[in-house]
Amino acid sequence: MKNIIRTFSFALTAGVLALSLSSCGEKFLEEVKRDSMSIDYLKQPEGLQTMANSLYSEFNYFFSNESSYAYTNYGTDEFMVAGDNSNGMWNDYDARLGSIVTPTVNSNTQSITTFWDTLYQWIARANVIINTGDEVLKNVSYKDEVMGTAYFVRGFNYLFLTMQWGAIPLITEPINGVQREFTRQSPELVYETIISDLEKAYNMLPSDAKLATKNYLTKYAAAHYLAKAHLWRASEINDSWNSAKKSSDLEAVIRYADVVINAHPLTANYEDLFGNFTAYDTGITETNTEIVLAAGNTDSDVNYRKSHWGLALFTAWYQSFPLMKRDVAGAREYQRMKTTPSYAYMIYDLQNDSRFWKSFKTTYAVNDCFTNAKKGATTYTCGDGSTITAKDYFPNDDATYLSAMYIINRTEYGQKFTKAEVNTAKAPAGASMTRKDYYTGKYIPTIMALYIYDTDDSAGKVVGTSMQPDYETLHAPLSKYLDGAVNANNRGDGFRDGILARSAEDYFFKAEALIRQNKIEEGLKALDDLRKRAQYKAGEARDNYVDGGQAYAWNTYKPNLKGFTANSAFYPRNSYFYSIGGWDQSDAYRASVNAQPSTLPTLSLSAIPAEDQYVINKLGYTSDYDKALCILLNEKSREMYGEFIRWMDLARTKTLEKRLVFNDQAYASKLTDITGHTADVNGKDYASSQFGGSFNANKHYYRPIPQTFLDNITKDGKALTADEKAAMQNPGYSK
Repeated sequence: MKNIIRTFSFALTAGVLALSLSSCGEKFLEEVKRDSMSIDYLKQPEGLQTMANSLYSEFNYFFSNESSYAYTNYGTDEFMVAGDNSNGMWNDYDARLGSIVTPTVNSNTQSITTFWDTLYQWIARANVIINTGDEVLKNVSYKDEVMGTAYFVRGFNYLFLTMQWGAIPLITEPINGVQREFTRQSPELVYETIISDLEKAYNMLPSDAKLATKNYLTKYAAAHYLAKAHLWRASEINDSWNSAKKSSDLEAVIRYADVVINAHPLTANYEDLFGNFTAYDTGITETNTEIVLAAGNTDSDVNYRKSHWGLALFTAWYQSFPLMKRDVAGAREYQRMKTTPSYAYMIYDLQNDSRFWKSFKTTYAVNDCFTNAKKGATTYTCGDGSTITAKDYFPNDDATYLSAMYIINRTEYGQKFTKAEVNTAKAPAGASMTRKDYYTGKYIPTIMALYIYDTDDSAGKVVGTSMQPDYETLHAPLSKYLDGAVNANNRGDGFRDGILARSAEDYFFKAEALIRQNKIEEGLKALDDLRKRAQYKAGEARDNYVDGGQAYAWNTYKPNLKGFTANSAFYPRNSYFYSIGGWDQSDAYRASVNAQPSTLPTLSLSAIPAEDQYVINKLGYTSDYDKALCILLNEKSREMYGEFIRWMDLARTKTLEKRLVFNDQAYASKLTDITGHTADVNGKDYASSQFGGSFNANKHYYRPIPQTFLDNITKDGKALTADEKAAMQNPGYSK
């Protein structure tokens, strides 16, 4: 806690970059170098303006390190640990997830204190502005902008803190000198402060919605988080005290959500949110109308860009696959998060909902054959018995030929791929070469399937899966954050904007508020616009694929890149027809499928989609409310998978425990794959050490208060006793 206490007496020091902004309509955050500053600078309007502009830097925190996914994506139904267990305790809920410094797996392990410390540091800056601004800024035109920014950041940070920890210290004034006397305030009081701060921001910040695409705070960002705060206060996590506020909270949710929806219309094409990335700042993914708040860049020079670790955190292993190597388009494989097979691959209508195919990467291109003499000389026996030499069969490495493919062949689609035809090892070494790519007519080197059969005839039975539940690296990875425009090889981070809020979520806020008002059918229908956008349009090729890796084709740094860059692993088609059916049909058949629009029905309890019924049955829901909320949470995954919000949604609705049934590592006493097997297709048991199975509903709906905080604070000038520390700690975490 020492660092936090020091930060409470914040002062500008030498070397800080002052960001000069005269009005929100001017050029975004021009950087001005100041070699020295003192606390007296904050007594001038320019000083507070500089500090307010510096608050923008905080938003990148949620994308620039590993703690972001640990707090938001791990330990949910959406993700489990992939090949790297740096922060597995956040997923598994094992004994390492405690209040003391987290035991280090490696240098990437995140301490429990990281998120806590960082948010309080930014609150300290906001407090300086809020408590001095009325006097210092009274004669300047930009007072509202500066004050609104500070109120927004304080409310924003306290919202994240209470969502994670519940009762927290509430500091609303600057702290001069060292102060060690702190107590935790109830969530009830914290929410009052959050909502008050965000209301002030709503009334002070600019009303031009277009400024959001330039990474400015506007009143609509405040409206978005007001809707979120009111909804969170009305949720099950707060049921012990929130009854007096529920009715008015739900009305406020709808009111503020409508404000955002009206100001920020949905972008027409789902792929324009993430997939159609080609360049920084100007591409559609960073300028679409749906963006409400994004962590953006401060300068056109890449050296000043903020980092986005989503580039590498969601990736699956692909280097060393037959005829492949790591490259810029495919990204570095940090392998932190693995898509949960029994949830992600089961909740989408794979035939009609384009969002799955536009959110996950299922194919890679041959990129290390023609340029690698050793690999190029390799010979393979193909499915028809012929023998080929790689460099003769695949005469270039320019993303022309399909190299590796994940087939999401749910049983209802009838696509049977056998053990002899697909990869069954955790790191494919030998090529499959058993099925042909219908587009090029070439055999595919590596095939992995969700369901592996013993035979491909009508009698064929499921014997396993390529996508296993232990800490392994094979899965169709989330592709939303790939970045082929980076300036160096082997990067763990990219430079794309990080989207914190988009108006699609406001549709969910509104729908959930209506469901909670017992207007269930109206609430589910409120999601119609999202589902309509998710449908394939007439003439849209269902096997067309884009992700941010394609930006490699336009990469301005390409001439200077060395190493993992010679070619591109990006392949412009997905495995739709292999998964759904039609890969072995004629081109005319596939063209006829592409010519037709797809249809997703309006969500309703009277006609529950099969994918939602699957989850409802798995979780055992029977009441209309539970079913409706379950459907909404499924739909939110379909729309916003991996967008750093899931843990908070499941915690506040008290659905986290039930939904961990989809995350064996955090739930099961023995790992079981999607096919019901506890061993892989070759009969080897899944590692018993790679599961948690220890989620405790009386403990894990909140995070532990950092021990460093408890050790540094005092009561009546004395260090806390063990009993006093236990009383300050969240239940279940005391030593």
